[in-house]
Amino acid sequence: MMHRRRFLATTVAAGTALAAPAVLGQTRQTIKIGLAPQQATQAETRKVWEPLYRLVADRMGVGLDLTVANDWAGISVALASEQIDATQMGPWGYVLARAKGEAKIACTMLVNGEPTYRAVIVARPGLKIESWPEGARGLSMQMLDVGSTTGWMVPTHWFRQRGIEPKTFFGRYAEGASAAAAQVAAANGQVDLATGWDIHRNTMIRNGTIREDSNTVVWQSDPLPNEVVAVRRGFPEEMRVKLRDALTGLNEDERKLLPWPYTGFVPAEHAPYEVLEKMGRDLGVLKAS
Repeated sequence: MMHRRRFLATTVAAGTALAAPAVLGQTRQTIKIGLAPQQATQAETRKVWEPLYRLVADRMGVGLDLTVANDWAGISVALASEQIDATQMGPWGYVLARAKGEAKIACTMLVNGEPTYRAVIVARPGLKIESWPEGARGLSMQMLDVGSTTGWMVPTHWFRQRGIEPKTFFGRYAEGASAAAAQVAAANGQVDLATGWDIHRNTMIRNGTIREDSNTVVWQSDPLPNEVVAVRRGFPEEMRVKLRDALTGLNEDERKLLPWPYTGFVPAEHAPYEVLEKMGRDLGVLKAS
């Protein structure tokens, strides 16, 4: 649920230019949180997440400055370049921010009580694929942004590990769609196949955007480590701990502020995300350390 690109340009265009990170020693410190639009719009994302982060900031004893970008990719750049203090970000975005800017993990997000999720590939209604992946040769494929963990990196790595180059294996191949647009494109029969992730697809089904039979899951990955809350390199360690403790210490009533299917946060270390680092190195999009 990742990332580099036009964060500054898009946020300035939206009238939400990034300010400098928090400065210790001010009368009331401010924590600058940057979010990608996990909901359908920037405004909806703010509406969903701001109450939680206002509670967290109050518990930390700081003010809140919440910025919502219009894509996932720029969040990684913003964190790596210390334009924001902390963010929720997809696991690949975190890996990139750690590699490029020494970002630090604070905690992992739980979905239905689990710290993992899966990449999926869905097919349009009525499409029968007798053998995978050979039966998909020549079909049209819509992948997500190249900054996406499950929408690009994980499926691309899976194919290439089997000697398949997606750009030539599929009859019509495209990248760059949003997760929602890709699911709908498959549901409407505009494409044969589309990438995504199970949590997002299930959320769209629950929200009535698509039906459970609107498209069919034809492939899923092994479990992957969930989204993270990460902080910039120079964020004081005591503040990172305060942020982690505020999130992982939410009580049952406070966790109700989380949108479905998120159910909480757990302390985390980097180790589970090393599998994604390896994928990135294998694909040549992350330099070997």
